Amino acid sequence: MSLWISLHLPFHSLDAAFPHWRTRQLAAAVLDQEQVCALTPAALEAGITPGMRHGTARARAPQALLSRRDFQAEAQGLQQALLCLLQFTPDITLLDAHSLAMEVDASLDLFGGPRSLWRRVQDSLQGLGLNPSLAMAPTCQGAWALALQTQTRRRRVLKPATLSRRLDPLSAACLPALHPWLEWLESLGCSTLGQLRRLPRKGLQQRTRPEAMQAIDAAYGRHTPPCTWVTPPARFGRRHDTLQRLEHVHAVQAVAAKLIDQLCGWLQAGHRSASRLSFMLHHEKGRHARPPSMLELSLSQPGWRPDDFLPALAEHFSRLVLPDHVIAIELRVDETRERMARSQGLFPEPAQWARQESRLLDLLRARLGEDHILKARPFASHLPEAANRWVPAAEADAPSTEAAPALPEQARPFWLLDPPLALQVDRHTPLYQGRRLRLIQGPERIESGWWSEKHQQRDYFIAQDAQHARYWIYRQRAALDARWFLHGLFG
Repeated sequence: MSLWISLHLPFHSLDAAFPHWRTRQLAAAVLDQEQVCALTPAALEAGITPGMRHGTARARAPQALLSRRDFQAEAQGLQQALLCLLQFTPDITLLDAHSLAMEVDASLDLFGGPRSLWRRVQDSLQGLGLNPSLAMAPTCQGAWALALQTQTRRRRVLKPATLSRRLDPLSAACLPALHPWLEWLESLGCSTLGQLRRLPRKGLQQRTRPEAMQAIDAAYGRHTPPCTWVTPPARFGRRHDTLQRLEHVHAVQAVAAKLIDQLCGWLQAGHRSASRLSFMLHHEKGRHARPPSMLELSLSQPGWRPDDFLPALAEHFSRLVLPDHVIAIELRVDETRERMARSQGLFPEPAQWARQESRLLDLLRARLGEDHILKARPFASHLPEAANRWVPAAEADAPSTEAAPALPEQARPFWLLDPPLALQVDRHTPLYQGRRLRLIQGPERIESGWWSEKHQQRDYFIAQDAQHARYWIYRQRAALDARWFLHGLFG
């Protein structure tokens, strides 16, 4: 069975033209072709009505704000919702300038069923500052018709029979394809979809166009029209212009989190992942302009879910000092890679443990700084104490063009003493803490540095005491007294 979630933005034109209209009693209206297409409750109280001409609205309410419809801003707002919803399903189709629908039957198991998925979608859209009208139904047109009913909350239907009962009392205006014939249908006494279905089908087909009957059949599940799925952009770059100047880091962080939600939807749609995000914080323009501030977020392993980015982002913002107020935030991702397939096994794979360790490492790097988290990187040297270099973790994770030195075949301890500890000798036997050490493996001869003052000639052995603890010791070959040193401890 197919299942759809439809989204309708009833105040989309107002939100695009007057972003502040909800915060105050603003009398404002949006004009499309010199006629009012959307208005606030305060404008309605002032005497403006839908469809009123520009001159009449100006004369009726001189104090009201009138603005032409901003199609570009509306498209950006719908694109914002689209990118966020891609994290739930890649099958999304645009219905009109204020509505879209998503087929979610393949995503139900992943998100815990219809009710849980409904809440996740609703929370994500409200996190973007949107107040949509959502509906769920077995058909795309049926879900859209229910979403257009902003006066009722009964907009979640799972069975076709229930959908038919919910659609029958709805006005015929809930199907946009029927709008050209609404007056004619009213003259026949057919104001609801149920009354329209009882008309002779053949006569209705002759007096309307094929798309009218197709819309009715599609809403009730008798016809499945082909859908044109949206294609995500090839590269991700989003800019959010704030409604007011942001002076606090927490406000900037909240906007950045919204952009990350859109990024995760885009990554999910393309089965991609990203390890480096670039935030650009734009400041004042004009005479007091200053260059934007840059914030780079780097992860040790690529991520694609909000939980992969938000903890490290919070650590970065906790140390951020804003040089000036912020008027816009821009997020760009220049490089992505293919996402690893999710494991279907019962037990966690080593890669899953590695992702948890990498997440902890990202938090430490963000909290302490890149230069305070070091990793050992192999270095071409025969001397054990010089066989690695401590470099920043980001530099250690980067691919190296140098060939890695070959590891020795002999066993080496993990823990080395710096400097090596001189051992006492009794009858040519080394002692450690009063215990005799018995040589059980070796020697491993290492000679290096003959071209410099650090010439070393050593014979390494693995030794064991009476308690079977093992040690890595060596003897100086060049020394006349053949001294012994403890260099490493085995775990």
